[in-house]
Parts: sequence; C-alpha cells; structure tokens
Amino acid sequence: MKHRAVSLCLAILLQCSNVAFAANAHEVFGRLGGLVGDWEGVFANGRRHSVNYRLSAGGTVLVETWALAPGRESLTLYYVDGDDLLATHYCPQGTQPRLKLVGEKGGRLQFELLDGGNLGLAGKSHQQSFWLQWDGGDGYRRSETYVENASSTTKPGRGDPEVAVSYKRVR
Repeated sequence: MKHRAVSLCLAILLQCSNVAFAANAHEVFGRLGGLVGDWEGVFANGRRHSVNYRLSAGGTVLVETWALAPGRESLTLYYVDGDDLLATHYCPQGTQPRLKLVGEKGGRLQFELLDGGNLGLAGKSHQQSFWLQWDGGDGYRRSETYVENASSTTKPGRGDPEVAVSYKRVR
C-alpha cells in the first residue's frame, strides 16, 4: 500500500511538471528571441560557418539560417503551436524533420523528432534531435544527432551528441 501511494504521488508530480512545462512554450520562445543577430561557429574540423537569427511573421516565427558554404544553407523555423514549441528544419539533403521541445535541464533545450517530410529519401539522413544551451549573453552551444533515412541507426551529426559546437555572437 505504501509503495502504491508513493507511485501515485510520483505520477501526479510528473503529470503536473508536464503541464507546467507545456505552459512555458511561449516563455522559451521569448528566450530564443535573444538569439536574433549573427553568430559564428567552428566545427571540430576547424571549418567556420555563420548562423543568422531573425524574427518573422509578426514576431511569431524565429528563422535560423545556416550559411554552410557558398550556395549551401539550411533553415530552421521555431514557432509555438498550442502548448508546444516546434522547430521545422529544412535541410540541404531535402528532408524537413519537425522537432518538438521535450525538456529543459540546466538551461539545455532538448528537441526530439516528431515527424517530417521526405524522411524516407534513400541515401539521405535527417535530424533526429538537437540541443541548444546558452553559455552567456554572447555564446551558445549546440549539438545535433542525425539518423539514416529508413533506418533506426543513429549517427551524430557533428561528433558525439555530448560534444557541441560553440557559437559566438558577431558584433
């Protein structure tokens, strides 16, 4: 009986924390707006790339544009849908995974795949998850994990998912 009562209390606490978390999608989106501007990142191989953030659609969408190489960019759109914060990633591989914010721990925003377009394209991969964490006002870190299309095998997008790329604001 005591074990059941403890389990019930834990279940109620978890449910309450999910409700409280869901209500914060707008607040987290507001914090993401602090990224507006230009950033530079350096991959593990030393290759530099730039990322730009801007608000669009009356401030309801955060547009993230990655300039990976001349003529090669990717785009991620962040937006609130009901109680959820979503991110749709438009990849140069032709995939459009849609990810959902599933949690925040220690300032790290964790997004996981919800669904998406062209996730079955042969010979391609798609973003399965990513996390983003501020290092202070002028820096953040990000790590991405990719999955081969039509496969359950995960492979890191840019190294180990615990090893992130660091970004610094460009003044």
